[in-house]
Amino acid sequence: MLPEIDQIHLGYVAAVAFDPLFTRRQRKELSAMTDAIYTEIGDDSDFVAVGSALPSIYREASFEEFRDGHYFHYIPAGVDRARPAPTLVFLHGSGGNFKAYIWLLSKMADKLGFIVIAPSFGLGNWEKKGGYKAITNALADAGKHAAIDPENIHLMGLSNGGKGLCLAESAPGPKFRSLIFLSAVLHDRIAPAELASRLQQRRMLILSGGSDDRVPWDYVSIYAEKLKAEGMEVTLHRFEGEDHFLFFRRRSEVVAKVADWLDSFPRTNGPP
Repeated sequence: MLPEIDQIHLGYVAAVAFDPLFTRRQRKELSAMTDAIYTEIGDDSDFVAVGSALPSIYREASFEEFRDGHYFHYIPAGVDRARPAPTLVFLHGSGGNFKAYIWLLSKMADKLGFIVIAPSFGLGNWEKKGGYKAITNALADAGKHAAIDPENIHLMGLSNGGKGLCLAESAPGPKFRSLIFLSAVLHDRIAPAELASRLQQRRMLILSGGSDDRVPWDYVSIYAEKLKAEGMEVTLHRFEGEDHFLFFRRRSEVVAKVADWLDSFPRTNGPP
C-alpha cells in the first residue's frame, strides 16, 4: 500500500478528472496544505505508527464489505482514563477518514481534555445501512479503553458527515449534547421539523464557507432558520470567501471555533 499522503494525492488527481467542481487550482492549493499537515504528522511517532483507514473506501468502491468497525481514538496524555471525560465524535466526509482529521482535532483535545473518536465508514456515505450503527459501536468500544462522560458527548460532521449528524438519536444509543456541522451536507430526506423534534432543542453550531459551491451558504442558512423556527438553538458562522475545503484552508480558526464551542459547556463531571 502507498503511504496515505500519496493515496490522497492520487485522489486529488482523480477528482480533477471526474469531478467538474474540483479545479486544478484547488488541487494545487489542497496538495500544499495536505503536505504541510502530513509533514507535521511525520514528526509524531505515535501518529506515524497509526495505520490508514483508506482501504475501506476501496472495498466500498468495489462493492465489498467495508463496515469493519474501524475508528480512530485519541486520548490526551493528561486524561485520567478511569474518570469519565467529555468526548467529541467526528464523522468524516466523502473520500474517507483521513488521518489528518484526527491530527488536527488532537490539538484541540489536548487543550480541553476531550477524547476524540472518529469512526470510519468507507467513502463517507453515512446514510447507507449501518451508518448510525458505526457511530454507536465506536462509542461503545472506545468506552472500554477510557471512560466517557455520557452527559457530555458532542457530535461533529464534515461535509457528507453532516448526513450522519442528521441521523443522530434516530435509534437507541447515546445522547449527544450538541451537534457541529462543518461545511456539512444535510440529509435531504430528513426535514428540519423532524430533526428538531428528535433532538429536543439541542444546541447546534454550523460553520461553512460563504463561497462553497458544493454546499451553498443559502442551502445551509435556510435549513438553519427552519431549525430555529422549530425551537433549536443554532449558531451560524460564515467564513467569507471560503470554499468547501474550509477545514484545511482555515484549520487553526476552525479548530479554535470548535474548541470555544465545546469549552462553553459546563463539565458534568468535575470542575467546569
